Amino acid sequence: MILGIGVDVLHLPRLRSLLARRDPAALARRILSRDELDEWSGLRMDSLLSERYLALRWTAKEATYKALYPHLKASWGDLRVQKDGPKPLVRLSDDFKFSSSVLSDQRQLRLHLSVSHDADMMVAYVVAEVQP
Repeated sequence: MILGIGVDVLHLPRLRSLLARRDPAALARRILSRDELDEWSGLRMDSLLSERYLALRWTAKEATYKALYPHLKASWGDLRVQKDGPKPLVRLSDDFKFSSSVLSDQRQLRLHLSVSHDADMMVAYVVAEVQP
């Protein structure tokens, strides 16, 4: 059963503007999980890789939130984007508290993520699926 579908589009100059106005580490701490923050810290010397890392996670997490809401209300830190070979995956943290009549266990939830970027745009699309 499809629980929800979410999509998010980010205009990269918007992210660049945020990074220029604020401390990039503060923004990273706001939107990244602990593991992601450690990975991002290793990329900080390369501004393009660092920006793309943040942009992908921003769009993937926003799209995931939209796919899960109102059944589940995940925060930025509750979501983790990681790689499975060349494909990115999005997962809920292991300690996420399920409080939904639709789901009782994280193993029932499948999140399907697709991302794409071209020039100054990044888009993420998420399908949240509940399996019995």
